Amino acid sequence: MLSSSKALNAAHRVVLALSLLITALPSTAFGTSIFSAFAASTSHKPTKLLRHPLSVPSLLTRGGQQSARNMSNVDNDNVNKDTTTTVTRKTYPLAPVATDSPFAVPVKKVTIAGGTHGNEYTGVWCIKAIEKQRGNDKDECEATNGASNVGNNPINIFRKYPSLEIDTLLANPMAYMENKRFIDTDLNREFSMEKLKRVNVNEETMELCDIQHEFCSEDDDNLASLPHEAIRAREIETILGPKFIASSSPNGDAAYPDPRMDIVIDLHTTTANMGISLIIPEGDALMSAAAAYVLNKCKNEYGYDSVQCCMHALPKRQDRMNLSSCGRHGFTIEVGPTPQGVIRHDVVEQTEAALHSLLEFLHLRNLELEQDNANAKSVLDRLREIYPGGIVPCFRSAPAVRPGELSGKISWPNDPENPNFPAVMVHKSIQDRDFEPLRIGDPLFVSLDGHIIPYDGSHGEEVHLIFVNEGGYYYASSGTGIGVAVRSEFDWQTGYFVVESDDEGVSEEVIIEEKDSYE
Repeated sequence: MLSSSKALNAAHRVVLALSLLITALPSTAFGTSIFSAFAASTSHKPTKLLRHPLSVPSLLTRGGQQSARNMSNVDNDNVNKDTTTTVTRKTYPLAPVATDSPFAVPVKKVTIAGGTHGNEYTGVWCIKAIEKQRGNDKDECEATNGASNVGNNPINIFRKYPSLEIDTLLANPMAYMENKRFIDTDLNREFSMEKLKRVNVNEETMELCDIQHEFCSEDDDNLASLPHEAIRAREIETILGPKFIASSSPNGDAAYPDPRMDIVIDLHTTTANMGISLIIPEGDALMSAAAAYVLNKCKNEYGYDSVQCCMHALPKRQDRMNLSSCGRHGFTIEVGPTPQGVIRHDVVEQTEAALHSLLEFLHLRNLELEQDNANAKSVLDRLREIYPGGIVPCFRSAPAVRPGELSGKISWPNDPENPNFPAVMVHKSIQDRDFEPLRIGDPLFVSLDGHIIPYDGSHGEEVHLIFVNEGGYYYASSGTGIGVAVRSEFDWQTGYFVVESDDEGVSEEVIIEEKDSYE
């Protein structure tokens, strides 16, 4: 919040000056014999990393489309020859299922969050339906789920998945009561170390309050100067986390390895035509396997056409600023299109279909670990059959470069009188066409005078747009603009993107220049 009109005008000038600052994302989705189109406009040469990418995955590595199932045909003669380097297409080694593997550890404590954005009512409906099932001794119960039913009988998740200790969280009660995305700022951007450590909540108050369903620090005068969502984020972190090691530790900037929650599942909706989108971070093998399972079940068993995985290139948990990062594992289910502040039966069904598929995967894996039956086909064996070589198609989001972004966007300039009102509108040719390609010269925006502004290729010759005209992205604290991604693949056995590497198995880093566009 700005304290004066002078500051507001200054902020507007900054926003306009930096409007549509966009970040480039490397990928060879546009061709295999040249460096990524995202890097084509830079004068930097690729620099070899000194460490193996599994130990320190780069956010700006060359993406690749090579899958393990094709590696049998690769030999020393099958290389892309270049004046500066020789590159062989190969993938990361498979992750062993060892005692320290995420696949060897049961997932017990699960929190399902709704209302992180207060006007996204679908998630709130889902957690209310779950709470109605609690304590119901019948296998069948009243609920809204359709596609995830067996014989049209709604299921009781507590009886269906007894290995899971399931709790729910109404993430932003005040925003929910006022039917607003947020009160002061976007809650789903408040879980960084820098933001969490500035809030000292009263632990005695926390113990006496129902944090899962109430805002508990309303009467704390010591916190009055902070945004509402900053305080609420700290409350949530006290029951799901802790997320960070105590600041006195030499590793104070590292994520705490043993939070209270094994997994936090955050339910969202979007006004954009995103279908069922399964959003996971890079580097989490268990969540990658779970997403692969949910993707297959929703498409091939439930018959939903629009289902896709989106992976953020944030392999370190401490670098993630969203609510689900408070748990050891985080998984976001995003379904749309649906208006804000509206409950649609079909959207609730899609959300519950994805949610139940995820819970099923976790429960089946728990049973396998408990029973240790070597003769039974495990859920991981089934994934190996469905995805040869462990390779799963996905969309890789661009890295974030501006405050309020979880991923990079093509941002638009804002009206000088209202920072939440765009100075251009999304062109009709890309409306409702999420995940479809956008090429240089294609219409992108329309100005007030009717002038069509084409895509200038700043992210590469061809990209895929996500969250097109998302209503929540009209707010600066959420990051204004349209999301950008490229087609990619990840290996569910490691949780990392499939990338190109040189003969020594070392990934190549591409340095991307930031540039202004559409001014």
